[in-house]
Amino acid sequence: MGTVEIIGIVASVLVLVSFLFKNIRTIRIISIGGCIVFVVYGVLLNALSIWLLNGILILVHIFFLIKMHNDKKKRAQKPADTRPTQPVQPVKHEGVRLGTFSRDAFNKKGLRSLPRFVTSDSD
Repeated sequence: MGTVEIIGIVASVLVLVSFLFKNIRTIRIISIGGCIVFVVYGVLLNALSIWLLNGILILVHIFFLIKMHNDKKKRAQKPADTRPTQPVQPVKHEGVRLGTFSRDAFNKKGLRSLPRFVTSDSD
């Protein structure tokens, strides 16, 4: 097994390992490493399609890492929402209990009736 083949295997393993992580930042960083090794592999093989594609992928990964970093900074700088929340209106149900609605309303023929809800100012 030659050196070039080992470089190709290392690149493939790095890309494969990147898919084992859940954190998108970690996935992108490891993928960048795999793409860099694939660029070297493609140059050594004189395979334009391999090194060009992976070179572009490096730029894509870097772009999204920078975008993630900037979005994180914006969220950290954004002040907390201080708008007052609307009061919750109590809801009364006229008719069948909600617990039995799904059992009674749905049957083999489908939905037979819909419950009616009304808001109440006093409870």
